[in-house]
Amino acid sequence: MRKDLLAFITLAFSLSLPSSGLPQSATSGLTSKSPQLDLKALADKANHGFPEAQYQLGIAYRYGFGVEKSEYEAMRWYRLAANSGYTSAQNDLAYLYETGPDGLRDMREAVKWYQRAAIYGNATAQFNLGRLYLYGLGVQRSNDEALRWMQKSVDLNCTLALASLGLMYATGQGVPRNFPEALKLAKKAVKQHSPEGEAVLGILYVDGLGIPKNLAEGAKLLKRAAQNGSANGQYRLGTLYAAGNGVERNPQEAARLFRLAADQGHPGAQVLLGQIYEFGQGVPMDRKEAVAWYRKAANQGDIDSATQLGTILLSGQGVDKNIEEAMKWLTMAADNGDAYAQFSLAGLYASGTGVQRDLQKAYSLFTLAGSMFDVRKQLNQIQSQLSREDLAARQPTTSQE
Repeated sequence: MRKDLLAFITLAFSLSLPSSGLPQSATSGLTSKSPQLDLKALADKANHGFPEAQYQLGIAYRYGFGVEKSEYEAMRWYRLAANSGYTSAQNDLAYLYETGPDGLRDMREAVKWYQRAAIYGNATAQFNLGRLYLYGLGVQRSNDEALRWMQKSVDLNCTLALASLGLMYATGQGVPRNFPEALKLAKKAVKQHSPEGEAVLGILYVDGLGIPKNLAEGAKLLKRAAQNGSANGQYRLGTLYAAGNGVERNPQEAARLFRLAADQGHPGAQVLLGQIYEFGQGVPMDRKEAVAWYRKAANQGDIDSATQLGTILLSGQGVDKNIEEAMKWLTMAADNGDAYAQFSLAGLYASGTGVQRDLQKAYSLFTLAGSMFDVRKQLNQIQSQLSREDLAARQPTTSQE
């Protein structure tokens, strides 16, 4: 486990900025405060088949505007409007399928509805579909498709897409690095009062990407973005406070900002918040809270948090020991090339702890983990118990990146 938060932040940011830096899935609905709705009249129109009324009633149920909050009722009304071709309802229905609780979550349905709305020109859905292709969420990962849909959304002036494509060009994820294009898109988003655009421009200044490095200007932009609700701005400003980079070091403020971003679904903030709670950095140590945040990030595909989560559940320190769930997360991380997870999982298979003993599988995993660890001792121990034919059958056939 990595116990140095500052080192962990540096590592996490350098390795996973693109995947944890883009805004999360976006909706078309109102989110700031309850609109003045005549719910009786709205329900009457919705029940008589008016798609816009059905969509607005879905929003009311989703956020609890004048009714008891219910994502299930929201989904029901969204679906009625979506089936009539109402693209905002199609996008928001997809959002609920992507981000809702276990009983609602269904990535196939999310992709289907994002695609329908995107094809018919909904800019927010085009942004969301591009994001899915960029990360391979529910679809085959494709940089070409990601860029195609992001660009369509940009062409329709979607501020989220402007900021996201700007960050892609700044970091080189999915597209060749292009700092002038990144700067142009970020500035265009800022002109449209986009908090995410402010966050991207702040990152460009903090890191000196395409413009002279200016920590003061970058921190100012990130503060404004964070205050205006940008999860990415909150996350990156938190890293500045944690490291004392451009601002006075303040672990408590870093933790507060990570919490704000994590509550919005930012996986990078979730994994760092898990780290903070695991080791009590700026907050009281709380392994159960750490597990909760690691699990949220792991559910979004964050590999490092899956490894951390699996390790805690395996040890049972401060939480209920759960080898079955630990195996699930360690396997996910190992399959994605994490050497820490490969090493831990190999040990479980070698000893038969929580799983049927499988020396061949252990040998294969130790071999993969050898890219980072000295595993000669473990391999020699297993070799003494396996025949040459068994070893040959279990040699890894592909390299993990």
